[in-house]
Amino acid sequence: MARQNGGPPSAGGGRSFITLIWELLQTPQSEEALRANIITAAEQGGSVRVNGIVPLTFSRPPNDVTLYVRERGPYADDTSGGFSDVWKCVLDRPGEPKAVVAVKALRLSTKKREILQARGRDLRAEVHIWIRLDHPNILKLYGIADGFARLPALVSPWIERGTLTIYLEDAGPEISTATRISILVKVGNALHYIHSEPHHVVHGDLTGSNILINDDGEPLISDFGLSSILEEYNETSYFKSRRTASTRWVAPELLGKHEERPKPSIESDVYSYGCVMSHTLSGQIPFLGIHDMGLYNAKITGNHPQRPTGLPIEDSYWQVIENCLDVTPGNRPELPDIIGFLSREA
Repeated sequence: MARQNGGPPSAGGGRSFITLIWELLQTPQSEEALRANIITAAEQGGSVRVNGIVPLTFSRPPNDVTLYVRERGPYADDTSGGFSDVWKCVLDRPGEPKAVVAVKALRLSTKKREILQARGRDLRAEVHIWIRLDHPNILKLYGIADGFARLPALVSPWIERGTLTIYLEDAGPEISTATRISILVKVGNALHYIHSEPHHVVHGDLTGSNILINDDGEPLISDFGLSSILEEYNETSYFKSRRTASTRWVAPELLGKHEERPKPSIESDVYSYGCVMSHTLSGQIPFLGIHDMGLYNAKITGNHPQRPTGLPIEDSYWQVIENCLDVTPGNRPELPDIIGFLSREA
């Protein structure tokens, strides 16, 4: 939403829903506190105090664009995702140009009402986190829509070209090294943006499948926070609750059995970014040649993927990748240092 003269959007004769959201987002607080306040307000349907100062009231589900989604086909246009089906629709909001959108309906294996309600609340909180991000290499999020699955669906621009994985498969060796490095720098900048103040957001599931490439060749990262929402309550292993394909990108500290669920971190995002580096520079998915069943042991024992041979990766780049994949989170480099290196070498 646009800000004018440093103040909230016009609220007409009273404090509108938009004004209340503006106040919430302008109040200094951590990402976890913001989520908690959103969820509390949504659950109670009344007011909630932010830092004991600003009372907020939610009169309707936040960022709900269900009424404006048009031209839904009888079947999903893309069912290849490990946890979602995607419809190509049109968003037709009053006073705005029509936009072709992707409506991503999340799958959840459970039918238990209490779990679905909890996941729905979590998802709406994540929508508020995602929708406030403003970066040229982050996929815009318009909101949520009901009626596509048990959980609300995510509505975002339709990207015809598809994912980074598809782009690398289709274009192959024709993609120049400079283009590959440019993609990595832009993804790195977007990731650093979400990690930094005032957002403090961890992606948690960065892979070649949730980085999109638009018609201008620009990368757009998406699907923030969905990994935690899609975990089942009765799982004891982060590894078990993941799509097998995404495990190739996930940090080893998030795998295995834990008394408390390990949370994704900036360091685990850096590990995933290292896998994206390897994938982008070589065109080969991380840990190519290791069977899905062998990934678990390879990860937790600290094994690095074999250096790709199809498109050779220069020694200096490979060293950075190996540093990102260090089994000890604290030993991994920081994103500004990686971005600076890539920018100098490009």
